[in-house]
Amino acid sequence: MSVFNLPKGGSGVVLRVDVDGAAGERLFSLGIKKGAVVTVVAFSLFNSGVLVIAGYNRIGLRRSVAERIEVTAC
Repeated sequence: MSVFNLPKGGSGVVLRVDVDGAAGERLFSLGIKKGAVVTVVAFSLFNSGVLVIAGYNRIGLRRSVAERIEVTAC
């Protein structure tokens, strides 16, 4: 299951982040890494993006990036 498949208000533990390059490093520095808990706050209009919380950070992710972050619901 990806972050994008979590419902609004749902949380999950990150199993794998399949994002390379600068975007992957940026996600890691913002707290989206293996073992981190992420919570979905909201979806954008037309479901083109998602707002998540990881630790103390609120992060807006494009759908294409959010679908590459594998989580297990908790």
